[in-house]
This record gives sequence, structure tokens and C-alpha cells, in this order.
Amino acid sequence: MRYRAVVTLAIGAAVVASIAGCSNDTGGGGGETLTWATVTSDKTAAKEAAAAFEAETGISVEVTASGVDEYQTTTRTQLSSGTAPDVFFVWAGDGNPMAMQVVSDAGLVADLSDMDFTSRIPEGFKSVSQNGGKTYTAPISSAGIGSAFNLTAMEENGWSIPTTWSDTLAFCGEAKAAGKTAFALAGATPWNTQLISYALAPTLVYGPDPDFAAQMSAGDVTFADSAWVDVFDKYLAMQDAGCFQDDALGTVYEDALDMVAKGEAMASVQVNASLAAIRQGAAEDTEFTLAPLPATDDESQTRMAAAMGAAYGINAKAKNPEGAKKLIEFLTSDEGQSVYNTPIAAIPALGSSTFEPDPALDSLLEYLESGKTDPFMDQLWPNAKVQQVHFEVVQQLLAGDVDAKGALSQMDAAYAEG
Repeated sequence: MRYRAVVTLAIGAAVVASIAGCSNDTGGGGGETLTWATVTSDKTAAKEAAAAFEAETGISVEVTASGVDEYQTTTRTQLSSGTAPDVFFVWAGDGNPMAMQVVSDAGLVADLSDMDFTSRIPEGFKSVSQNGGKTYTAPISSAGIGSAFNLTAMEENGWSIPTTWSDTLAFCGEAKAAGKTAFALAGATPWNTQLISYALAPTLVYGPDPDFAAQMSAGDVTFADSAWVDVFDKYLAMQDAGCFQDDALGTVYEDALDMVAKGEAMASVQVNASLAAIRQGAAEDTEFTLAPLPATDDESQTRMAAAMGAAYGINAKAKNPEGAKKLIEFLTSDEGQSVYNTPIAAIPALGSSTFEPDPALDSLLEYLESGKTDPFMDQLWPNAKVQQVHFEVVQQLLAGDVDAKGALSQMDAAYAEG
């Protein structure tokens, strides 16, 4: 099937296997409710997966979800105090306080190396799931970043999705003149500020220079003396062209998505999981799609960011470790991969014979299949501070408090801390 080809070509999986669902044995949970923490964008997926898991195993699951910034702070505090959930969301690689490298180095997450799913981790995901040759996270979804367009609203206004940089800026002007917003920006939600950078960088930085990340690691290049300057300058150009709503820096994530759902904004640059949240606030027949954000006037140069999305680890001090392992077994099964990824328009990281891709992901799948994607930039950054500084300097940049080089120099300083 087409999805199997996508995984093999784009993510490097050697085999996309179907495995049996987890056992119906209700033992192993110790009679305790299993606690599971995730982020808001994956709440619907976790709730549906928890219901299916409970039905299959008889183990009760309590799911909690919170926004990225709150989640990272709260969960680290809980892990330190011994009150963290049994299973929790972990970001791939490095780059933030709840990333695999960080929590495994701190001994906060259990070693999953003896679990069956590890043999099916795609080659491209191993480096961001493993530390010291041991596996600490279970990859559940593949994710992409692009412009989540309200196609129904676009058609009603007589607009088509722009495919070049010049067309994008022109579209922003037309939308503004019509009393609409081209791209809703959640500038008050720190993690959302990075997404436009991540949507532009594959075309401007990592596509033209595939070895850029390795060169940075070797100290041969920097953010401030590279095409990252073009990324930030084009971010500013979008603001100057009226691409964003008034008071974009005062808009939170939920409100930005609501603007797209209601057709007040035509799009918002988001991770694909946000499509589910947008749909919840939209009229029933509204159609959406995730499209690339052009960065040049040559459409053939356009690339998208795509990488491992949701992943879960087991608390090293889990109160219900056996139940936690059963949940990971379910989430990495053929059934679990489909149940989790379907409601949030995501793509199974380990493959699933029963999964049917959301039509809104057609562009992302095509870019994956053609090899025109690059990983999320922070997953191989050397520490969590670089991403936090990225959040801050984008807000400074859009507020006019710093220029592109000044903002990127701050990121370089954080990167140099190793």
C-alpha cells in the first residue's frame, strides 16, 4: 500500500511489519490505575488509545494533557519529586527539558531495549530514540510542519494556496485587504513561535546544505553566519506584508487555531496534529489541508519539515511499571498505531496495515515520498536552551527589539554551551 512506500522511502524503515495486538490478560497492572501524561495536541489520540487499551486489557488508564510549555515544566518537576505519571510524552533526540537525551541522561526514564517494538524502529529514528545504544522511547507518530489551510474558506474568498514566496506575500496582502488574516500566529504561546522558522528552514538552509547540522556540531558554521539569517528575515517579511493578525504576539495557540476553524484566518503554520484541534471548532463540512510554506520563487526548491512526532517513555520510578509496559506494547502494535494516529491526522511511526492516511496529509506524504523533507531542527541541537532561546528571540524579532543576526547570535551562544 502507498503508506508503506512512504515510510520506507522517506523515513528509512527497512520493514513495516504488522504485529498482533497486546494480550487480553488483565493481570500485570497490579490493580492500580495507570497514569499517562501527554501534550494538548495529542490529547484526543491518547484518550481514544486509552479507551481501546482499557477495553482490550481491563487496565484502567487516567490521561492528563497540558500545553507544551506547562507540560515540560510540570513533568520535570514531578519526575524530580517522584510524583510523575507512569507513562509520559517524550520528545525525540535533544533540544528541550523533556527530550529523550535529557531525561535518559538524568535517569528519569526506563530502558525499553528488551521490548519487541525496538526491532521495528526506522533507521532514521534510532538516533533520536536511543542513548548509549539503549532505547528509551517508543516512537508512535511521524509528524510534519506546514500551513494548515481552511480550504473551504479559501474557496469562498476565491483564493488558492500560494506555491511561491512572492505569491505568499501577495496572498497576505489580499487577505488583509479583505479583512481576513492569511496566517494566524500564536505569538503568545512560546513553542508556536518556532514553527514558521522550521517551515522555512528546510528550503533555505537544510535542502541546499544537507550537512549543515553536522557542520554546526563540528563548529564550522553558525546560525548568525548562515542562511538562517534568510529564515529570520523572511519571517519578518511576512509580518511586514501583513501576513499575521493584529496583536499576533498576544495571541495564544487555541485562539489562533480557532481563527482558522472559523475562517477568520485562512491558515496557521502548525504541526499536523493541530489539524484535529482546528476541526473541532469548525463547521462539519469544512475541508482542511497541510501545505508547504514556500520560501523561494522556485516551487521545485520547496521542502517541508518532517520527523518523529509523538513518542512515549516509562517513568523509571513508575508506580505501575507492568501496566506501563503493556500500554507501550499496545501503542506500538498494529492496532495501537492506527488508533492513536487516526484522530490527530498523524502518520504511524512504526507502520500499520489498518491505517488510512487523512486526505489533509496528501502534500506531506508526497513530500516524504519524494525525499523533500528535513528533520525538526531542534532534535539534534546539543542542549535544551537553544530551543528556549529560539522562542524568546522570535518574540524579540517580531517586536522589533532585535534584528535577525542579533537574534541568531543569541542562539549561537546557547548552542556553544554544548
